[in-house]
Amino acid sequence: MTRDRELLPFQIVIGVTAGAIGGIIAVLGELRDDFGFTDTEVGVIVMAGFMAAFVSQAGLARLADRGYARQMATVGIALSAVALLLMVFVDGLWGWSLSRAMLGFGGGLTIPGLRRAASVLDQAKVGENLGRLIAGEVLGFIAGPIVSALLVQVGGIRAPFLVFGIGMVAFLPFVMRLPRDRGQLDESGRTTSFDLLRIRRLQGALLIVGGYFVLIGAWEAVMPVMFQDRGGSSLETGVAFSLLAIPIAFLGPFAGRTADRLGPPRVALAGTLLVGASTMFYGVLPGLLWPTLLMFLFGIADGFGFTAAQVAVSRAVPEDRQAGALGLMGAVEVLGAGLAALPAAIAYDRLGDGPAWALIGLATLIVVGAGGLRLRGTQPYRPVDDSV
Repeated sequence: MTRDRELLPFQIVIGVTAGAIGGIIAVLGELRDDFGFTDTEVGVIVMAGFMAAFVSQAGLARLADRGYARQMATVGIALSAVALLLMVFVDGLWGWSLSRAMLGFGGGLTIPGLRRAASVLDQAKVGENLGRLIAGEVLGFIAGPIVSALLVQVGGIRAPFLVFGIGMVAFLPFVMRLPRDRGQLDESGRTTSFDLLRIRRLQGALLIVGGYFVLIGAWEAVMPVMFQDRGGSSLETGVAFSLLAIPIAFLGPFAGRTADRLGPPRVALAGTLLVGASTMFYGVLPGLLWPTLLMFLFGIADGFGFTAAQVAVSRAVPEDRQAGALGLMGAVEVLGAGLAALPAAIAYDRLGDGPAWALIGLATLIVVGAGGLRLRGTQPYRPVDDSV
């Protein structure tokens, strides 16, 4: 079996997980209108999912380094199925927040082991394989919003959650047969991954990831609502998010190879700083077409920046600590997004789209810039020429 085929099952699982989460994003605007939520309450629902994913990734990702990645993915997919099926019945803010939190916790269990499997598959191609995994993740994210929007048109706001929930249940037998990863396991018996935070290079890489996910939290909380306020439907929102994701999916493997060749920190900083700067224009571009086109261009820089940031995290730690480090990265992702979601929703609700997106972009630039300063002068744990 070739290395590409060995990675394929992990790409499929992460794609399905991302598709379910992305499908919810596309309908948040209609969810607000149908259930009478305020923009701030939508931010609460979004934040609940991110914070639950933070807890699972920060606390449990290390178990994948000890050989439990398949079991974690199985439990994560099952919990996600329950969460989606609950969304078929819940009505109030707390019901939706609880369901979204369960979905986030399930995703947080599933993803760290998948990322570890990609990072340990071939020491010479860490960036390329992580890029391929990201391509699978993003292809799921592309399909999810479009399928969700079409289901809303056919069956109403509850239809996507019913279909995705049933799909997750049917997918469980495949997940239970995932192959073991090829890397060295952690046999130390340690009970936490937080000791890795003493590594300055990892600190810098995590800050870059956290700054990037400030944008992700803002997008999920604000962009669907903004599109709805400008007269867009859930289908148009789904298309816009898919256009953002398409470049990431196709550029992922190439971006990973570029990071392997030029050094992950350089590529990560260039891509994420460009993304942060362009975010400030969302509030001043009129209508739906121009923000959608910017999201497509945004995705090109995004494909390089986010892929390279993952490689920088991976190369900062030894092989037997990959899931721990990548779990911390996932925790930082959802923490950054969760902390940004509610303030972004409040800023949009009270200040409007121009000031809200300006503040979001500025926050991203500050956090990513801090990450670049922490990376300066450090060296990778895993052999590669990526000094900064």
